[in-house]
Amino acid sequence: MSTVLALIDVLDGDHVRQSFAVPAGADGSTRLRIGRALHCEICLDDAQLAAEHAQLHIGPEPEGLLTLLPSLNGASVGRQRYASGTQLRWQSEGVLQLGHTRLRLRHAAAPLKPERAQLHAPRWLGLALLALAALLLDSLDQWLSLDPGARWMAYVGPLAGNAVALAAWAGLWAALTQLFQRRFPFLLHLRRALVVLVLVLVAGLLLPMLSFALSAPGLMWLDAQLDSLAFVALVYWHAREVWPHARVFMAVTLIGGTLLTQAMSWSRQNQQQHWSRPPYVSSLQPPALRLTPLRPVDELLKDAAALQPELAEKARRDPAGELLDDGDSEE
Repeated sequence: MSTVLALIDVLDGDHVRQSFAVPAGADGSTRLRIGRALHCEICLDDAQLAAEHAQLHIGPEPEGLLTLLPSLNGASVGRQRYASGTQLRWQSEGVLQLGHTRLRLRHAAAPLKPERAQLHAPRWLGLALLALAALLLDSLDQWLSLDPGARWMAYVGPLAGNAVALAAWAGLWAALTQLFQRRFPFLLHLRRALVVLVLVLVAGLLLPMLSFALSAPGLMWLDAQLDSLAFVALVYWHAREVWPHARVFMAVTLIGGTLLTQAMSWSRQNQQQHWSRPPYVSSLQPPALRLTPLRPVDELLKDAAALQPELAEKARRDPAGELLDDGDSEE
């Protein structure tokens, strides 16, 4: 019985549609042909391939040497295209495209990736604790935002809506994983969403307190950007599971989109309030939290006087930031 030297997977998305076993020859290597012809060792039903499209030499090292035979379409690796007559090294776990067919080489000498753990009882306990923490923190956030004496339905409605939205979000990403990876990891995506939600709720409670305690208004600006930053991080974390081979592209796309959105927001906000200034602290914190010394009243008055020119400029603009004429400004 010959030893299997490598496997060549035909990919459908990130799912393996078919695998070809490559046996080792007497010298520990093998040569095979890839194409549409029936005598090819890797025979593929792809109209974009020549009868003999490529020849592959696989040795004991975890790679292959691919020679592209005369054809119209050659091959591509990522965005790099190779014409016929080219030789290229095909690394183990690397994916190349011949015509419309995506192939992956798995060499026996290459180390295997770590095994993924299933969701057993301890992980169920962790998931339950995350859900309980999210429920308690969300309830506290609702209690702080509502008027005293509000009816219980004012609490239950938003909490139930948030729970349904969280389940739908995890279900959407699980469906995408099913589409591209042929599995439905609903609990995995739910756990990731719960982790980010708990971190956002905790940060949303602590940042205003730290801003007051340390007299650091910049923390309030961070608090204002927290939701959008957490959303981008969560999308990237989910997408890594759906498209594991496109991490760099996803990171560049998400970061670029975030920077563009922030630039547009800052440009708009700069007409009414300088973007680097935090929003006014609307909630009163316990005085015992104050760690920095109080400023003298004279310094406070000087700072207030310095705001007069800027406030006069703001008064000359309408809520949309457009300049008013003198008649509208006097009114």
